[in-house]
Amino acid sequence: MYDIRVDYYQHEWNSRVKLSWIRPGDAARKLLLPGNKRLACSTKCGAYVRFEAATGETVRAWVGTSFISEEDARANLEREIAGAGVDKIARATAAKWNEALACIELPGATEQQKQVFYTALYHAFLLPRSISENGRYRSPYNGQVCEGESFTDYSTWDTFRALHPLLVLLKPDLASHMVTGLLNGYDEGGWMPKWPNPGYTNCMMGTHSDAIIADAYVKGVRGFDEQKAAEAMLKNANVKGNHIAWGRLGIEDYNSLGYVPVDHYRESVARTMEFAYDDWCLARFFEAKGDTEKAREYDLRSQRFKNVLDAETKLVRARRSDGTWAAPSDYNISVWSGFNETGALNYRKNYTLFAPHDVPALIEFMGGNDAMAAFLDDIFDNGIYYVGDEFSMHAPYMYNLCGMPWKTQRRVYDIVNTYYLPQPSGLPGNDDCGQLSAWYLFSAMGFYPMCPGSTEYQLGIPCLPEIILHLPNGRDFRIVCENFGSGNCYVQSVTLNGKALERPAIDHADILRGGELRFSVADTPSKTCFTSKSR
Repeated sequence: MYDIRVDYYQHEWNSRVKLSWIRPGDAARKLLLPGNKRLACSTKCGAYVRFEAATGETVRAWVGTSFISEEDARANLEREIAGAGVDKIARATAAKWNEALACIELPGATEQQKQVFYTALYHAFLLPRSISENGRYRSPYNGQVCEGESFTDYSTWDTFRALHPLLVLLKPDLASHMVTGLLNGYDEGGWMPKWPNPGYTNCMMGTHSDAIIADAYVKGVRGFDEQKAAEAMLKNANVKGNHIAWGRLGIEDYNSLGYVPVDHYRESVARTMEFAYDDWCLARFFEAKGDTEKAREYDLRSQRFKNVLDAETKLVRARRSDGTWAAPSDYNISVWSGFNETGALNYRKNYTLFAPHDVPALIEFMGGNDAMAAFLDDIFDNGIYYVGDEFSMHAPYMYNLCGMPWKTQRRVYDIVNTYYLPQPSGLPGNDDCGQLSAWYLFSAMGFYPMCPGSTEYQLGIPCLPEIILHLPNGRDFRIVCENFGSGNCYVQSVTLNGKALERPAIDHADILRGGELRFSVADTPSKTCFTSKSR
């Protein structure tokens, strides 16, 4: 028996941990067993443990970890493993995953279709990750041991779009706990985190904890401190942070000018667009709480995205603090370009679409339904749209609001069947903590939360013959695709519990009531399937 203790200390404000007690080099290489090239070639810090073992002897190691203490690590080891062998642990783990994944059933699906779907569902249930240990955790915000729950790997900029709405639908109790985790971060550090990993990090812009809370609340999720949530969101929307890792960078200019100016802040256009959407989420939260005055205030603020819509270029465009526009040819990725991820023209086109809370205003800006559809066609037909990045993930569903749902159906069908495959490269990019997988899951089921904070889902086309959601309330919601088959990518009719739908949309309450959503599909578009636009 060996007792092995590994200590490290954290000496930076952020979440990076440095293991500095072995740095592979000439001295370390001499200790390596023959053929172990990984450490020999590494320039990073690392550690390894060697055991003297006879030929053929097996070394079994049980490892317990804790963020709290050595004693808690031992307790975690006993509680979670208790000396069980690998085979027993693997069987127990598989049983837990099978139980979790059984919330959706796929009658009639092929093995490959099941492989893609359940892999995506597995990815969606992996993160955010709890760092609570039997009801206690070491806060990554103040370093203290606290009672309750905390989560990390919480990629809010990515996951507010589909992952958290999926959890609200399938695991509302967990969604409530995750909101509490955000509010615990507010208590312990003064701000809700933007991207806890495990504590505050300056990753992306906006404060999309606002969207996560609003979406959960308007869909009936409770169990968290509503007053504290309101307080934390209002702080995001009005108070300048004293560090770039929390709050909305540029909020003072946004509130005084109506936009974030490019001569004061990087990523100014992206910040303006995302702050406006977050304001809309606040409006929906306060509306659901019955505070009509606050709802009206933030509804007005949510229109500020229009302040960076440029009539000359028909795109979003950076503005200076004196009100003048930056050069329309400024597409570079410098810190003053006004855009995030890249300042290229194609991404400028994509970011123009980020007003999911007011697509009708975008349609009017573009010049009407046909002009908006032509803009979307350009993005899809010329390789500008990329489902592997988030800011325009909702774009395929925007055709619905142009009165052209058949185009939504074709775009979704092509993306699902081209980019989500049962192979190592079967995801169209970094899964971003489950967001790409959640986009697929909703789209394969035939509906998508185009605007979290709303209870409405836009309809597309099911990409499986039948899906049954076993909902937490004990009811089942069944989605059937009649005439399912290769090339049948256009919806001819949709009924909800036997009643024909007039709009290509359903409400969250429609799903929770249970019943059946039935699509009939064919290989040619139907322009008379719905009698009115989505909204």
